Amino acid sequence: MKQHLFSLGVFLLGGLSTMADPAVTDSVARSDQAVIDAAIAKVYPSLARIHVIMESAKDGRMQKTGGTGSGTIIHKDGYILTNHHVAGNGTRVWVRLSNKAKVDATVVGTDPQTDLCVIKMNMDQVPESMKPLPVAKFGDFETLSVGDTVMSMGSPAGVSQSVTLGVVANLEMIAPGNSRGLQQDGETVGELVRWIGHDAVIYFGNSGGPLVNLRGEIIGVNEIGLGSLGGAIPADIAKQVAHDLIEHGKVRRSWTGLMMQPRLESQQHETGVLTGAVVKHSPADRAGLQAGDVIIRFDGFEVDASAPEHLPLFNRIELGTPVGKEVEIRYLRDGKEHSTKLTTVERSSARGKDVALDAWGITARDLTQRSALALKRENTDGVRVSSISKAGPSASAKPSLAPGDLILMVNQQAVKTLADLQKITADRLSQRSSEQAAVDTIVEFERKGQLLATIVELGKGPNTSNSTAAQHAWIGLETQVITKELASLLGIAGKKGVRITQIIPGSKAAEAGFEKGDLILKADGQVIRASRESDSDVFESLIREYPVDETIVFDVVRAGQTKKIKCPLEPAPKPAREYRKLINKTLECTLRAPAKDNADEAEIDRGVYVDSVERAGWAALAGLAGGDVILNIGGKKVTSLEMLEKELADIEAKQNDYIVLLVKRGKLTRFVEIHPIWKK
Repeated sequence: MKQHLFSLGVFLLGGLSTMADPAVTDSVARSDQAVIDAAIAKVYPSLARIHVIMESAKDGRMQKTGGTGSGTIIHKDGYILTNHHVAGNGTRVWVRLSNKAKVDATVVGTDPQTDLCVIKMNMDQVPESMKPLPVAKFGDFETLSVGDTVMSMGSPAGVSQSVTLGVVANLEMIAPGNSRGLQQDGETVGELVRWIGHDAVIYFGNSGGPLVNLRGEIIGVNEIGLGSLGGAIPADIAKQVAHDLIEHGKVRRSWTGLMMQPRLESQQHETGVLTGAVVKHSPADRAGLQAGDVIIRFDGFEVDASAPEHLPLFNRIELGTPVGKEVEIRYLRDGKEHSTKLTTVERSSARGKDVALDAWGITARDLTQRSALALKRENTDGVRVSSISKAGPSASAKPSLAPGDLILMVNQQAVKTLADLQKITADRLSQRSSEQAAVDTIVEFERKGQLLATIVELGKGPNTSNSTAAQHAWIGLETQVITKELASLLGIAGKKGVRITQIIPGSKAAEAGFEKGDLILKADGQVIRASRESDSDVFESLIREYPVDETIVFDVVRAGQTKKIKCPLEPAPKPAREYRKLINKTLECTLRAPAKDNADEAEIDRGVYVDSVERAGWAALAGLAGGDVILNIGGKKVTSLEMLEKELADIEAKQNDYIVLLVKRGKLTRFVEIHPIWKK
């Protein structure tokens, strides 16, 4: 999947098409294949193809998507280094090793700011033939030079491992112009990373794979494509981040509230970094720093940024300062040098983790220190709506909730965190009577500075009523209008009526002797006055006027011959919309019994009909589709909707690893294996 990151052409390598042909370099002749082969042999066995199921907030639910990427085994205990955008948000991860063995893995830690992630294999599943694991070593980035030969390794398109050859073109590659660069979960990767630009051909799915030198060492982690060049995260950054993730599960960084930029060309300063902004109430603000100050020393380090390429170096010093350390800052203001001290605080995540709240029909997340400051709030109280279902109770409220709203109170109780909201919601739902599907709940929320209130019917779902209208007469035929043009071509010019397009299996019409293509001109001697497309309801309306047990004589033309067919009417079967629907929240699909009012479903003699499947849910990922008929579940025949409901409830209670369905699609059957992640 190609993901555009900004308009100037930066792409994740998961979506980059092939680049220019690899160049011949001065570092190694192509005839010196032994050098290349030796380097490949050191890293190639440690390559892993990574498969991920990840979740993202959209339309009021956590939608599932599948993806693949590349990674490298960097530790004997089964740790693999890859990109954050490959596996950082993974809810299920597994890998294929170089010997094609499949091994489950878990996310150990992830760092959106450098777009790096470490996963760990289940060592019990690693074949003995792969032990001890082949481990790739990091090289020294400082020894890398423009023009050096490098190799990109990975698993393009989710298939077997590949190797391509090229040269280093740039050691300080950054996002061009004034673009914001690569964004990952609210973090800007370019704040810390200057990519290694190279032209070793990279393909779809190579994200997270290693960039390797001729000594067979990792000197970068492939991440982006920019124009005709690939970009790799330098090994010095990757090695340190991987270490922190393995040891601590996260990377701790300092935060000061400084927003820095290169010095302006119009300024006369010969050194320093320009302060573009100071976040209110931050350590830098409390220390008296202001926009326009030119910082020349930070914690004893001389700092300078006359060009955008220099900023990541300053940011590494600032963010790499131990959390809670008091640092001295020397700066220039109005031509004079000043000094101040500040104590750093821990840099919070850019935003909280999204969680689905089914009873609300929304996804929401906690505020973090940084997201609260961005909203100009003095604290992190409240829960922010990140997406909303158009069919959910929050959307039908007046006024409705919307993405970006900050929920502050529910049922006159303060909401400080997502945990508060979940508890209040559970308590409120427990107050419903057995007859209540939903419970009215007052909600106070903030939107663009306004404090608004609304009433949300918590727990209200889609209309699944199984009530039926009064029964009326029905005939098991599907028809089309005989238009004037069609009548002329069929040899019955000037006649009106309908043409049979389908006969409902099992209906009395199927027993009466009708055939597809028959032309019905009269019913009990009454002309069927249908001759325009807009008359499509005329025949059905005519039938509805009769008693349900009436027998009608139809005048039918078949192959140019007129004949009469007697057909008893019957009570209209319940339409599909009136069947009880089972909405399974785990699989995210809607199920019902097959309807008998249409030909496609009427011929289904057993099983449960899949009415719809939510996009990007567990069922959709496994390949279940609307229109499928579930015949078996776990080897048991599905005899009714109630039976399937009970089986699914038992499976959910036991939290089985797999749900295996035998389904019918069209005339053929197929197995569908669903592998959900159960909520604890």
